[in-house]
Amino acid sequence: MKEMLNSISFKIKYIVTLLAALFFTLNVGYVFIMYINSNIYSDRLFKSLALCEVLLIAFISSSMYNLIKRNSMLTDVSSIIKDEIPYVSPIFNTISDGIMVVDNKGRVRNINQGLCNILGLEERQIANKSLYNIFNEWGNNENKLLPGILIESLETYKEFSQQENVYVNNGEVLYLEVSTYILRNKNVIGVLAVIHDFTQEKKLEQKLLHIEKLATAGQMAAELAHEIKNPICSVKGLIQLMGKKHCLEDSKYYEVITNEIDRVSVLLKGFLTLTQNEPKPEKVIINSIVEEAVPLIESYAESKNIEITVNMQEEIPTINADRENIRQVIINIVQNGIDALPINGRMNINVWYDRISEMIKMEFKDNGSGIKQEYLKKIFEPFFTTKESGSGLGLAISQKIIESHFGKLFAFNNLDGGATFVIELPTAKYCKIDNSKAS
Repeated sequence: MKEMLNSISFKIKYIVTLLAALFFTLNVGYVFIMYINSNIYSDRLFKSLALCEVLLIAFISSSMYNLIKRNSMLTDVSSIIKDEIPYVSPIFNTISDGIMVVDNKGRVRNINQGLCNILGLEERQIANKSLYNIFNEWGNNENKLLPGILIESLETYKEFSQQENVYVNNGEVLYLEVSTYILRNKNVIGVLAVIHDFTQEKKLEQKLLHIEKLATAGQMAAELAHEIKNPICSVKGLIQLMGKKHCLEDSKYYEVITNEIDRVSVLLKGFLTLTQNEPKPEKVIINSIVEEAVPLIESYAESKNIEITVNMQEEIPTINADRENIRQVIINIVQNGIDALPINGRMNINVWYDRISEMIKMEFKDNGSGIKQEYLKKIFEPFFTTKESGSGLGLAISQKIIESHFGKLFAFNNLDGGATFVIELPTAKYCKIDNSKAS
């Protein structure tokens, strides 16, 4: 009932009050005339009528005063909206931050397009609604914090500055800063709220903190791996001496021990490569590195009947690169492709100079089953592998090497089946050699 009365406009309330006043005045006048014309004289009746008329006038005056006062406050809020925050102006709706104006009764008088974009809502879902209704409608407890701040500011006249808040939009967590300002014109007439979305800044801060932790852990792990490497080499040497002295080379357990030691050594070597220092670049032609790398793995490809074809553009620009590192990357990618291919599979290696991006590009395209979608973002993470005997370091090392050469390494699935790995490297023209590091 109270909400229904609040929803009635002030003009209608004016008219109803005036009609009620007119009705009661006519009734009192009618009774007064009847009293004068009657033959019955009653001083008590006259006094009662006079008192009723006085009370009626007082009631009407009080009602009219309250209506005028409330209408004046509403007019003040409307004037602020129109004069100080001109929603008809394109500037208001092009502001990226969200803006909301609430009157002293808690009704949302105006919002801008920025707020709709942040919250993922339409204007009709917020505008002209009571904050209390919005608070009850938004079921998510985290989302209720936003209207809750405005309600608290309105009820306590307290202004908030960059109050951090969390809002969930279609499952995505948004980080918001809410600032409120009390609107006054002698009396409090409403609240202005500014909502700033700093989700990207928050995510970047979290990512930088994660990278810093990883860097610290990586440095400690590298030092630990270096310390483990020396004892492992000593153990392997002693095992080999014992094997020769006691004729244990043909023993099954001797073979298992030496194989496992070799496996640990390979893991340590790969991990140290992953954390090694800057490459030592020299001016090279990428074609020559490909020509060196492919023969090293052709025998492995032939054992699985894998066909490898190489197409290289002639007269390609030179690059500044660490020859050994780039050759290792090519071998890692081709070997991974061969392992993923079925018997009688095929891999095409294409090398060319892209004049538009001015980058040297190498493409390794196979006709296998491709990479599972959930694995595409993980294949370059250290220790991620789908092989039973894999270390999960090959592609991680390869990506680090390419990035240290200011290039890119990425992969995608082909529309016609299989997967493609692409390496992009800048030419020597755009990637100068730092002699102080190269020496």
